[in-house]
Amino acid sequence: MRKILSLSVFVLFLFGAEVPVDCVSIFEARKSELVKEIERIDEEKQGLEAFRASSEAIFRERSAQLSKKESDINATLAKIDEQKARIENLVKRNDEILSQIKTMTTDKVGEAYGKMKDQAAADVLSAMDRISAASIMYALAPKKISSIMAKMEPAVASEITLLIKQGPPFGKEDKDRQIDSPAKIEGPAGNLLNL
Repeated sequence: MRKILSLSVFVLFLFGAEVPVDCVSIFEARKSELVKEIERIDEEKQGLEAFRASSEAIFRERSAQLSKKESDINATLAKIDEQKARIENLVKRNDEILSQIKTMTTDKVGEAYGKMKDQAAADVLSAMDRISAASIMYALAPKKISSIMAKMEPAVASEITLLIKQGPPFGKEDKDRQIDSPAKIEGPAGNLLNL
């Protein structure tokens, strides 16, 4: 076995000496391929860096636009809230003024009817729509109300009494609950419904 091993080592040296290995020529042959590969990798790296830089620039630009829009929206919301508060204050002031005007008007009308004779006041209030009559009578003193109602027709007095009982406000929403006046009730002449 020693002989075979020595023979194979000898053959290897013999053939190995015949084939000279020129590492420099192999490296030179591969060098151009490696340079091309390195250039390709560099180009891809530069392209990737350019893409990353443009992506970051676009991201920063869009973030700035988004921040600007967000600040614009917040400013608009602040203006809207300010206007809403101002409008609410105006509505509140207008309601107070309207309430004062209604009170003054009701007081003056009530004062005028309070000074009228009972029969004259009863005649005028009977001719009015029931809601207006109830509003006026509500502002009068209870003693004056009873003396005016005593001079009215019983049907009219009862209608106005029902409205006064419901209490103010005597407005448009009360018209659905309004009792029709005797002129609107249909029935034959002399019928009890016409009283």
